Amino acid sequence: MQTHHESSSSLAPTDAPSGLAEIQQEWRQILTPWWKATLAILPTFLITRLLFLLLTYFGGVLFTITGSSSFALTFKSVLYGWYHWDTTRYLTIATQGYLSQDYTGFFPLYPTIVHTLSALTHQDVLLVGMLISNLAFLGALVVFFRLMEREFDRATATRGVLYLSIFPTALLFFAAYDVSLLLFCLLFCFYALRQNAWWLAGLFGGLAALTHPTGIFLFIVFLYEFSRQHVPSLQQAWRERRIQAFTPFLSPLLAALCIPLGLLIYMYTLSRKFQDALAFLHPGEGTHASTPWTAPLTTIQHIFKDPFYSFTTTHSLFELSLFVFVCAMLVLCFVGPAKLDKNQWAFPLFGLLVLIYSLFYPYLPATLISQFDPFPSIQYTTLIIFSAFIILARLGKAAWFHQTVLLLSLPMLAFLVLQLLKGYWALS
Repeated sequence: MQTHHESSSSLAPTDAPSGLAEIQQEWRQILTPWWKATLAILPTFLITRLLFLLLTYFGGVLFTITGSSSFALTFKSVLYGWYHWDTTRYLTIATQGYLSQDYTGFFPLYPTIVHTLSALTHQDVLLVGMLISNLAFLGALVVFFRLMEREFDRATATRGVLYLSIFPTALLFFAAYDVSLLLFCLLFCFYALRQNAWWLAGLFGGLAALTHPTGIFLFIVFLYEFSRQHVPSLQQAWRERRIQAFTPFLSPLLAALCIPLGLLIYMYTLSRKFQDALAFLHPGEGTHASTPWTAPLTTIQHIFKDPFYSFTTTHSLFELSLFVFVCAMLVLCFVGPAKLDKNQWAFPLFGLLVLIYSLFYPYLPATLISQFDPFPSIQYTTLIIFSAFIILARLGKAAWFHQTVLLLSLPMLAFLVLQLLKGYWALS
């Protein structure tokens, strides 16, 4: 006769594999959509990286060496064609820390990662910085695809990824800049918010706030999205005087505090080093806030007052075009055939906050105000206003519109890459 102990023992070998199989199935269900998203964006990511590499090679060599010269460059000398603009500041922080208050406008997460990985691998800091930027951009594209696929459809997600990757200023995703890391963190925060994963959203929101000043706006977005989803339930509980019904909502609100915590950590560090917790708002003598209409009006004035074929007019036309593009896309988030549903208004809300910030702070940190570059911040902030690319992707359903975007974006992207390699276009 079989005992109870024997019976239990005989069941154990079959129960354990069953439980393991369930866990494996759960993980498979979680990871499979992400793997499919990675495969979907991989061609766009790899082809655009190849484009940047080809432009770096041909532009770096042929624009440096004349046809009658036998001189040969090295890999490092060609690579350092990307050592321009704010890359120099990020890598200075990564290698030497915050030498002075002039650098405080550049937030610490990205240079800290660059410093850590460079120290571990003993590789060139610029190469490491560019590698981190591109890996972060790969992650950002995967999250962007997943977000748009869930909110809209696969075709829209594919177009959105493509348009973001070939946008004229998308060269910053390839350079040693923090914008790729910022985009990854903020997109993951949005994705988590839409899935009610509040603590995950708070974590990535906090990382975004440690990467760039605009990351703090995710705190407002977090509260907006939480209110949109749960305020009706809270109002009902209040009317019925069910105090215990408020308890489950405390955890998400605590998670939201992770976002300002990221900024507070940086502020505490600044207060210890420079005795000024808000040093990032005024990092240099020439850096300060301006009225929100100053940069656009100055840009327009240059276009009409300066010679049409001057550097200032050309630069101003480009920056004004970016500003008009972003404004138009944000308007189309609320009106028109491509408008978003009301439950998706958190996307343009973040975009509006970022745009307003760029209007108040149109200049680069610790740089003197220049008549030749009245609105430089718009080149950066356009890339993180991802709702603009959502609308662009929805409009891209029309074949003529899709082809127009490709024909306008790709040549301008290539042109700006070549300008960067020669140290032109920007004044830094």
